[in-house]
Amino acid sequence: MEIFLCAACHRALWDPVTVSCGHTFCRRCLGGDLPSKCRLCGGKSVLLGSRTVACNVLLCDLLEKCLDKGTQVARLKTDLQELLRSRDYRAALRSVQKGVALAPDDLMLRLCRSEVYVALQQYPDALEDLEVLCRQKPEESEVFFRKGKVLLEMGKQSEALLQFQHCLTLNPNFHAAQYETEKILTNDASPLPGTVMELKNDASQNLKGSNSGKELTALVSFEGEPLQDLKGRKEVWLGEDASDNSQAALSIPEWLRKKSNSGFSAEKERDFEEGASATGAKTTQEHKPDFADLLSTSDLECSLCIRMFFEPVTTPCGHTFCKECLERCLDHRPNCPLCKQSLREYLRAGKYNTTLLLEELMMAVFPLQLADRKRVHQAEMAELSNLTKNIPIFVCTMSFPGIVCPLHVFEPRYRLMMRRCQETGTKMFGMCMYENGKSFADYGCMLEIQKIAFLPDGRSLVDTIGKRRFQVLRRGHRDGYHTADIEYLDDEKVEGEELAELQILHDCTYQLTQRFYEHGDTTFRQLLMHHGPLPEKEEDIQASPDGPVWCWWLISILPLDLTRKLTIFSETSLKARLTQLKHILNVILESRDYNS
Repeated sequence: MEIFLCAACHRALWDPVTVSCGHTFCRRCLGGDLPSKCRLCGGKSVLLGSRTVACNVLLCDLLEKCLDKGTQVARLKTDLQELLRSRDYRAALRSVQKGVALAPDDLMLRLCRSEVYVALQQYPDALEDLEVLCRQKPEESEVFFRKGKVLLEMGKQSEALLQFQHCLTLNPNFHAAQYETEKILTNDASPLPGTVMELKNDASQNLKGSNSGKELTALVSFEGEPLQDLKGRKEVWLGEDASDNSQAALSIPEWLRKKSNSGFSAEKERDFEEGASATGAKTTQEHKPDFADLLSTSDLECSLCIRMFFEPVTTPCGHTFCKECLERCLDHRPNCPLCKQSLREYLRAGKYNTTLLLEELMMAVFPLQLADRKRVHQAEMAELSNLTKNIPIFVCTMSFPGIVCPLHVFEPRYRLMMRRCQETGTKMFGMCMYENGKSFADYGCMLEIQKIAFLPDGRSLVDTIGKRRFQVLRRGHRDGYHTADIEYLDDEKVEGEELAELQILHDCTYQLTQRFYEHGDTTFRQLLMHHGPLPEKEEDIQASPDGPVWCWWLISILPLDLTRKLTIFSETSLKARLTQLKHILNVILESRDYNS
């Protein structure tokens, strides 16, 4: 049961609100304006993009299932006291309405609701509750007194006088009823019906009898004050002072303590004040339900993937989803999948912290099912981590080993791909150019993510660098993007005289590349701003399975058709690749010399 305790008030959670850091509090504990920092972790306590403090819908449902009615009603009564003290009668009415719905036979709640109705000047509704109380507790003099007061507010003096008379019949020493009766008898100048005229005589006799022959003005009020002093003071009941339309701030425990023969026992008062204020700790210690009998795994399922939550996160609008499921939805549209509320600010922040209470609940109630869910996720991550089977393919352009390749990622499928590459820890994916009839080319290059900058609308700027070349063996799909089984390409190794000849060819081609680099035109210089300067020669030209990096730098900037570049790219003989590059450079340099 401790799982459902609010960390702020240490009582059972009521109207739970999950803030951005993942901790959950009672709505009233947070107040109208969220505190700047979480009381537990000190993190920022905000509901991004939400103008109101929205309750966690899932936790509200779970609390309704897990908390017995007694605990719920007691918790409501505690909130009710605080609302009445703060004179928030609208909120108090909402709270007491919930209580009456949970416990329609709780007379204390009905009496409280009638008082709130009076404070809001909804007298017919207050009268309805008081009539129920009169039927249920015909021996309680105070109920009839309050009914009379409501009738007075409604302008029904004759009916009010009947209620005050009945109150005095039950308790001749109910001084407040005596005072109200005297006001009606002395201030009403108009003739009353015969039954009421008789009542006036009976009431006068009661008043005289109760004071042993003393004059009415010598009566003592139920506050212990002379009756004439009461005429200038505010009435001691909730919401009275109608003269200036203000509302009294007396809470239920305060007027219950005004015992004056009201008929309500001290035991009931303790039930309300002590029992309600100890809702969380006391009830939790005495009643520890087995949540496994109250909940099922379906109560903790994500509405998007229909599986048990994994890393559940709660949106500012109060709905809960698996982190990955929510991210995938936000890739397509920045709105809550259920209520469609805008989550643009939530998306802009990019921090989806786990709802800790739900994590704790699943671990405590369904540990085996949660362990299975984690194993499934781990298996999925392991499959995504494989860098030869079903690797993700970004279909865009050509990329080359050792050469940077900046990307602007905006399509939902590629947003998902980038996140998965980060989550698996590989930070790698394949890049292939589009090829008509095949979806993508037969050859591509693995790219490694070096840096990701997320934009406010979910797009991202991704810095990558080429790693290994590969050949596509089999094509596939996963969640909207292409995948492939691949085989990495390795250059053929040579030794002895072949290596010496290869080294000479390498050095000669590099010198031609330097000439090409140093005497480029303005357009060429602009191109270099993106690709960077010519890389240095490498001591061991066969150290990398893809050959020297400067070759790929040269291929990336040469003004060649992509099909020709792909042919050179797929070549696994460094000698053949250098020979083609040497020939291309000679043609370009000769043409440049001729034009100059």
